[in-house]
Amino acid sequence: MLRKVEKYEIEEEIGHGGMATVYRARDTVLERDVALKVMHPHLRGAEEARRRFHREAQSVARLRHPRVLEIYDFSGEGSSEAYIAAELLTGPTLKKWREDAGEIPAEIAACFVIEIAKALEAAHAAKIVHRDVKPENVLLHENRTLKLTDFGIADMIDAQSMTATGQILGSPGHMAPEQIEGRDTDARSDLFSLGTVLYYLATGRLPFTGRNPHQVLKRIMDAEYADPLRVSPAIGGRMRAIIVKALERDPADRYQSALELREALEAFVREVGIEEPAQTLAAYLGDPETVGQDLLRETVDRLIERGRRASDAGDVPGALDCYNRVLALDEGNQRVLALLERVGTDRRRRTAAVAGVGLIALGLVAGGVAWAVWSRPPALREGPSVAGDGLAGDGLGTPASDPDAGVEVVEAPADAGEPLAEVAPDAGAPLAQVALDAGSPDRLVVRPVATERAPPSRLVRLRPAVTDVLVRIDGRDEGRFQAEVTTVSLSVGPHEIVLVPREGLADEYRETASSVRIPAGEGEYILPLPVTPRDAKVSVLTNARDATVSVDGGRGRRVGTPDSVIFVPLRTSPQVVSITVSAPGYAPRTVQREMRGVPPEGGATTELRVDLEREGERAQAP
Repeated sequence: MLRKVEKYEIEEEIGHGGMATVYRARDTVLERDVALKVMHPHLRGAEEARRRFHREAQSVARLRHPRVLEIYDFSGEGSSEAYIAAELLTGPTLKKWREDAGEIPAEIAACFVIEIAKALEAAHAAKIVHRDVKPENVLLHENRTLKLTDFGIADMIDAQSMTATGQILGSPGHMAPEQIEGRDTDARSDLFSLGTVLYYLATGRLPFTGRNPHQVLKRIMDAEYADPLRVSPAIGGRMRAIIVKALERDPADRYQSALELREALEAFVREVGIEEPAQTLAAYLGDPETVGQDLLRETVDRLIERGRRASDAGDVPGALDCYNRVLALDEGNQRVLALLERVGTDRRRRTAAVAGVGLIALGLVAGGVAWAVWSRPPALREGPSVAGDGLAGDGLGTPASDPDAGVEVVEAPADAGEPLAEVAPDAGAPLAQVALDAGSPDRLVVRPVATERAPPSRLVRLRPAVTDVLVRIDGRDEGRFQAEVTTVSLSVGPHEIVLVPREGLADEYRETASSVRIPAGEGEYILPLPVTPRDAKVSVLTNARDATVSVDGGRGRRVGTPDSVIFVPLRTSPQVVSITVSAPGYAPRTVQREMRGVPPEGGATTELRVDLEREGERAQAP
């Protein structure tokens, strides 16, 4: 380990990456603690790696922003070590913090991203594109603020050079489509990556996942991700709309600047009374439980009030969006359940709803059933679709789900005929149904359709008996343990977890399925998972006739005869087992052997000889 780099005394290692190691160090001249990032020795001779390292230092040194890690110093051209000295931050990465935090309010997720967007505004104004925005590159500091770090691939070589050398620089789960394709990247590429961070903070899971990086990149190119509102109904339609826009495949359809995304999020949090996101975030980081409870109460009250105003103004989709989010945050809220029965009783709402339905109905088949269809992520293939999965009309517009979910009857004009067809409110509005009232042809029925409520979730830390395994949960591949997954967010209740030993371990261990139940509760849940070894095989030779061989120490006793192959179920591999040979007229003898699991076909059989002594005689050594 290094002890000193020029004027910096090394105190301890605090981080390690593919390009460099980060140490806590002491600047002996200015007498202050710093984070010292030192390039790995095997890379110092690589000209491109060293250029990239210095480019990071130069890029960030041009920025002076409270949300960007400050660079103090970096090595010169003639220095024997390539290093960057930066301010020393105290907290974990945003990824580690989110893993430990469990569920967080959507407004807090927005506050985080507002602050990151401020850092990107400064970088983009300086003509710097970060190109690797992800939770691991955001560090918390003093439990009250955050800093964007690691501009290691900012200002990289142009797209033509990247394509020629076959390089794709960035983190697979957060890369914009144009970055994957090697096309020109700009500020909007960082905004796509920031959209993945917003999705992760708001829902607790990444939008793009897969068994390997290739599958992840393909899903990004296909815009294939689970609708965030289905993953976490508590985020509401407005947050969903912001996330979906940030993750648009075409840069022209995204937010066009970090300022534009920040303003959208500031408007979102302002609706629940957050005027200073940085202050709210600092308070939440200091006392998440108290601030979270206060924010929940304020959010519910404001959503109910906003829903009531929307209903009075005839904005049924807006009212239902507010009420549905309240029920996701506070299941069984009696105020909202009562309001749902009265949605739109104001005459203005009736007139607006009927006029909208009447216009859409023109030219459609008489007697059709109307279903609201909301916009959804392009090419959505993962998880249930956004609009009306599993719902079927009965010809009178009755949904197959809960028919009593907030019924509202609206008068229709006498000349409305028998219309009723497709209704497409603005993106982000909650699902609703509009249909003819079977008992009165001159009336319409509007029913909000309850979206699929996700059960409570909990952060689960996996503890498999062996670590070199692939993890499959409820039929979905999560990746390699430790390398790609150690913790997952799982709904409370039953799950099926399969551990598949990787190459090199598969000869000793078999694929093991476990039916588990995640209990309700607070904090991280530790989940031990067994991995079953394959059986060992043993064959024993002895001098005694009519001998019996018994094997103990695995999962139960196995008994056989000499010369036969005995399959021994193990608890772990390797494992020491006891082998006892006995025969009439002979003194029994026990030996111990370490045994490993082997494939049933082609695996090596352990062979040993155990000779016995007759009663009263001394046994011969085996």
